[in-house]
Amino acid sequence: MKVFYRLLLFVSSLILFASCEVLNNSSKFNFIDGYYKSKLNTKRPVKYYLVVTGDSIKVYPARSASKKIDTVSTVTIFFPPVQKSESFKPVSFRTNTFDLDVFTILFKYRSPVGEFPNQFNTGFNGALFTGYRTDVYNLSYKVNPLNLAKRIVTHYGYSIGGFAGLGTARIDEYVTLNRINYQYDGAVITTGLAVEFAINKINFGINYGFDFLTDRNKYVWINNGKPWLGISLGLNIN
Repeated sequence: MKVFYRLLLFVSSLILFASCEVLNNSSKFNFIDGYYKSKLNTKRPVKYYLVVTGDSIKVYPARSASKKIDTVSTVTIFFPPVQKSESFKPVSFRTNTFDLDVFTILFKYRSPVGEFPNQFNTGFNGALFTGYRTDVYNLSYKVNPLNLAKRIVTHYGYSIGGFAGLGTARIDEYVTLNRINYQYDGAVITTGLAVEFAINKINFGINYGFDFLTDRNKYVWINNGKPWLGISLGLNIN
């Protein structure tokens, strides 16, 4: 278990480092027109409808009761690519959506079963994830040594939900406690819960799942229906 937590910490550190690099180098609009919440001119988040163009963002207050937008009280945020507007102030926009991802589970850690020791599996696994997602977009500028401002749009998201998919598992005499005398890669149905962290369209997940062998040896496979922990890498498809 200590080895797993150390490995998890190492992988998480790599993800965090890569995330910071991606965020620091993001310099383009990576969000689209739609409803968002922001503390643009208020102390509490208010719902707006955004229209994103090449160098500005039209912010329309949304009337929650009538589900209409207020075109009279429109705010324009000037956000050109290479020169900061004098009126610009850093601002954040947040949106909540239904999430649909595909991901592969990079590895699974399985706890000891009886006298059988803990396991670290890296077989093929693919799954479809659905859940509730929050995305945050931070708008700012970074000034270089030449005193030129370059716009930065940092995006991160997180979601929680469930997944289901297919994978493979090594089936042999060891993981069946000598109830079979041959070896093969068995097909498994994998399912469970996941927490995902997103940077643009790439998602890193922490998974808690279960595998179910699809052949007759499911009754003797020691991992059948037993929980595991894993790390996944995915792609947002909606």
